[in-house]
Amino acid sequence: MKFFKLRHLTVVCPECQTIFATYEVARLPAIDLTTPIESDLHRILPDPELRSSLLAMCPNCIYTWWLSSFKEHFYLPQVVPDSPPTEPAKKFAHAVASGRKHNVHTLDRAVLALNGYWCAMEEGVDGSKFLSLAKNELAAALADPSWAGNRSRYNYVMGEILRLSGEYDGAVKCYEKVDSSAGLPTELVAKMKEFALYGNKSTVRLPPHIVGIVFNCAQPVNPA
Repeated sequence: MKFFKLRHLTVVCPECQTIFATYEVARLPAIDLTTPIESDLHRILPDPELRSSLLAMCPNCIYTWWLSSFKEHFYLPQVVPDSPPTEPAKKFAHAVASGRKHNVHTLDRAVLALNGYWCAMEEGVDGSKFLSLAKNELAAALADPSWAGNRSRYNYVMGEILRLSGEYDGAVKCYEKVDSSAGLPTELVAKMKEFALYGNKSTVRLPPHIVGIVFNCAQPVNPA
């Protein structure tokens, strides 16, 4: 946690206007070649509270969504109610539920479910339910022709979800849909396809040169 910092702040719920206190990630080191990144393209954080602090949960109506959608308030955090205590990964389950209630697109819900899986891994608890949820939500998103996102990259992510779930045939089919528009090295896609073909569902840490290509970053600068 040396290079990460949380800040206590007060926000307003956009649903019920309740004013409450929560935390945000105030300092997050930039990604460089030494940053731990796994093959599903997520950054491993050293504490699950960091990822869960990307969300805010209202203590009154339990509306849960990305913190950036809550307006900051001038009241001191010490004089308003706190966000309800919740296990870090479960906060993402509440966010998916809020998304469904408000008919948010399945792609947004898939991203939340994936973050729930990653948070569970960082928390050291079983994340299989989140992985299954992410699979269902992302499958629905990819079947929807109305959105114009980077389908190639999301096909790669879907391949990773299926591989990690032990659904190797489906994973291979998804990897085969990945093209240059995904912005991913062919070396990476080929290697993960190979893992699926051999029935390997292990998590995989990306080597530095792949991190550099995917995230367009360089070696960290050592202070003098």
